Amino acid sequence: MTRSQHFDHGGHTIKPLNVRQLEGIAILAICVTAVLWIAVTGSIPASQEIIRLFLFATLFLVIKVLFIKDMPSPTASGAIVMAIGIFINGAIGAFPILNNLARSLTLILLLLFVFIAASYLSDLVKGRAFGTHFANPIGRFAVGTWIAGTSVCGVALCQRLPEWKPLVQVMVLGNIGLWLYFAYQAMGSFLQFFRDETRQKVHGVLFLSAVSTQSLVIVWKAAFGDSPMYRSVAPWAILLGVVFYFVSFYLVARRYAGEGGDFDLDRDWYNTNCITHGAMSITGLASVVCGVIPTSLTLMVWLWVISWFVIIELIEIARAIKRTRMYGLAGGLLVYNPTQWSRNFTFGMLYAFNMNFDLPAGVAREPLLLSLHQTIHDYFAWIVLGLLLLEITVFLRDRLSPVTAAPESIS
Repeated sequence: MTRSQHFDHGGHTIKPLNVRQLEGIAILAICVTAVLWIAVTGSIPASQEIIRLFLFATLFLVIKVLFIKDMPSPTASGAIVMAIGIFINGAIGAFPILNNLARSLTLILLLLFVFIAASYLSDLVKGRAFGTHFANPIGRFAVGTWIAGTSVCGVALCQRLPEWKPLVQVMVLGNIGLWLYFAYQAMGSFLQFFRDETRQKVHGVLFLSAVSTQSLVIVWKAAFGDSPMYRSVAPWAILLGVVFYFVSFYLVARRYAGEGGDFDLDRDWYNTNCITHGAMSITGLASVVCGVIPTSLTLMVWLWVISWFVIIELIEIARAIKRTRMYGLAGGLLVYNPTQWSRNFTFGMLYAFNMNFDLPAGVAREPLLLSLHQTIHDYFAWIVLGLLLLEITVFLRDRLSPVTAAPESIS
């Protein structure tokens, strides 16, 4: 046995930390500590948040170069911004300590948006954007995360940094242009699914056609305010999103109904299927925000969301149990996939919808519905926060390079 080898009580080799690993851990700890200090310090005036943004950007760039694996962002990575952004826009209010950091967290969200968008722009410059992100008739729906992510980030900026609204307005106009192209591609996919066997592979990613559409209704009001034109256009945009939703719902339901006894919970169920309720949650939130949709219709949306939330999440729990039995806890539940962020988004969106929707007076007299509405308001934020922290941990576990390589990458 060499001096560098040690064994535990079971006879397994334990590799001690070497100097290079300790240096890497120290550098990472210093960077993380600096990020936390910048987030909480009150020495930077609120009117000069651009300085805080610059400091965050510098540290994040250092962390990215030294520790984050150098790889292009998958198409669905926009869901990272969606998930963190909807927490900032909704559930964070239930946690006073975090809410006090909302401006700093919004800047961090903006930086995440910029880093992810830079990867997509790189694909565009290199002429591989279509082949990577749009060529697959099912995979192209993940581009909806770019649109929804931009919208959620824009809303967060308007709420926490209202002086930055001109930037958000530019983001919204660009987002509409991207949505027009995305909607054109999505409708082409829908037609293809009705014609050929591709429909046998569809899953919940299709609902991003609805999510992206409804997100525009919400961010437009945040960026440009209310107006007669907005109030006349918003209902039609919401209706288009609902059409996208039910076309997607029909195709996904037909896919699973056609599988019958061949359905395998591990192999054939997708993380994106939770958008079944998330897409309708954002429809409800858009209805509340625009202020012109009858409350009775919004109530129907809320009931639909609650019903499908229960159905989908029971299936998710059953799948988690099966995967844990097959692969163990780490292999079954802690393996990173960008689509997992969609679950965080849908949970956060349910809370945001419920928080902004007041039950109609007549319905509020129903003890069961009133109790359910209040329970979601009082306790669901903890679930949203817990799942978000878990997903961030899984992401970092997957994306952080071994600290042994960090010091070498400086050169």
